Amino acid sequence: MPIRFRALLLAGALILQASTALAEPVTLDDALARGREISPRVTRAEAELRAAEARALQAGLRPNPEIGVQVENFSGTGPYRTFRQSEVTVAVSQEFELGGERRARKTVAGAQLEFARLSLRRAVADLTYDIAVAHAELRAAEDRAVLARSNLARAQELARIAGTLVDTGRDPPLRKLRADALLAEAEAEALRSFGLLLTARRKLGLLIGSDDPELSAVGGDPIPTAPLPPNVASLDERIAAAERDAANARIALARAEAVPNVTASGGFRNFRESGSTAFVLGVSVPLPINRSVRSGVPAARAEGEAAEAVLAQTRLDTRFSRQEAQTMLSAADERLAALTGPGLRQAIEAERVAGIGYRAGKFSLLELIDAQEALTNTRLKIIEAQLDRARALAALARANAQ
Repeated sequence: MPIRFRALLLAGALILQASTALAEPVTLDDALARGREISPRVTRAEAELRAAEARALQAGLRPNPEIGVQVENFSGTGPYRTFRQSEVTVAVSQEFELGGERRARKTVAGAQLEFARLSLRRAVADLTYDIAVAHAELRAAEDRAVLARSNLARAQELARIAGTLVDTGRDPPLRKLRADALLAEAEAEALRSFGLLLTARRKLGLLIGSDDPELSAVGGDPIPTAPLPPNVASLDERIAAAERDAANARIALARAEAVPNVTASGGFRNFRESGSTAFVLGVSVPLPINRSVRSGVPAARAEGEAAEAVLAQTRLDTRFSRQEAQTMLSAADERLAALTGPGLRQAIEAERVAGIGYRAGKFSLLELIDAQEALTNTRLKIIEAQLDRARALAALARANAQ
């Protein structure tokens, strides 16, 4: 084995041995709380919610009045070269929305505000899913690393015993070669499991803002969620419905904007030459030429149809996600029940008896290797089934998020 490989393997083994004493144990609840505090996606959703709240307040305001000053008849020719003949008009104008634009704007802003609120919940639900999966993956990586270290120690002992038996003539040299090959495989697997453990630690650490190189996941499965009744919409469906409502509200706003607004003005005019004053009044109305097209009603209607289609697709996706997560959870539970029952106890006993028999010369090396591999495979399958169960629970919680 190369020196560098052995050094890396030794370093990994030492870290694993010290992990119990030095590791930072993080429960799932702790990880979720820390992740929500530092998550950029949650921060963004919170900022977008504040922006939606500000827009909702602004949408209810009426147009501001305008004040204008107009000076006429000056800097010309003849008697208009100076300000003697000038006329100064000061007027205040106010736009009146006749099509219900203010009410329509408030409806649009309200729908967008609800969408922002639900989007914040979605950000938290997505983060919860990611952290729950990363936490479960770190637990599985730790279990695989411990198993790989145990297999390595067992392979080292097996290679030592095989060497002794070959030296005493009780086994042919081929048995020693097979034991050495098994040791090399165990060393490679130990290094591989250590690399996967580092990756899993880094993944969870990034999600919760931890730089601890000995981060350790402890605790049980993700908090189970009660199944939603058939008539209760999931979070994703509610978000799609909020988008649909906002699109429909924009149709009403586009129709309101198609109605011309009236601007009324009033003020007074000063005639500099005579010193007289007079009141002025005015009304202006825009000409609605091609107003129905320019108002954006057709585009708003198309967006409403698209939002309705998105809602229908989201309902289908949610139904599939729930069924898939429930199926995966049931399958993982059945696998765990089968693997952790009498089969595991039998595999442990078979490996123990084979080890004793091999040392006593009653069993061959191949029989011992078969018993050890059977036990290792069973334990690996248990780890994978536990990970699949945790993933299924996280997926089911995400599908049922409110």
